Amino acid sequence: MNLPNFLSLSRIAFLIPIIIFFEQELYFFSLASFLIASFTDYLDGYFARKNKLTSDFGSLLDLLADKVFVSSLLIWITFNFESLVILISTILIVSREISISYLRLFMISKSKNIDELKADIFGKYKTAIQMVGLGFILISPIFSDFIFSVSLFFISLSAIISWYSFIKYLNKWIV
Repeated sequence: MNLPNFLSLSRIAFLIPIIIFFEQELYFFSLASFLIASFTDYLDGYFARKNKLTSDFGSLLDLLADKVFVSSLLIWITFNFESLVILISTILIVSREISISYLRLFMISKSKNIDELKADIFGKYKTAIQMVGLGFILISPIFSDFIFSVSLFFISLSAIISWYSFIKYLNKWIV
């Protein structure tokens, strides 16, 4: 296994310390683990391009790792915070992630070029906004309600952008 693929898989493994630290009320350690995991999203692509290790498998593994990482965290925080906003945003984001994954798989089965199925700029914005929202929520128990409200704003915004980007993908790939 090459380094970029290892980094993609490590993102999923980082879910364990993020959740354990949070549950033990070690919020800054939870955030630090989250930030390291988030940084692997940048590093896997960087090392793949730098060392000419890009592959279709690596691209799809990176997408899968992102979706498992974000969806798992969202589902977990839904059970840790009593918030209708989080619940609705989680349903929207996770359903979009499942749908886009299925659509990509369908398009690949129809012999589409995998490069046509990569994330566009809205997908990248969505991911960045999700990461900010998730980061804030991990430290919200030690700060004021303002930080929690900020995290809700970013998670809600990412849900809206998620569905906007999904509609753009549908228009691009299906029409």
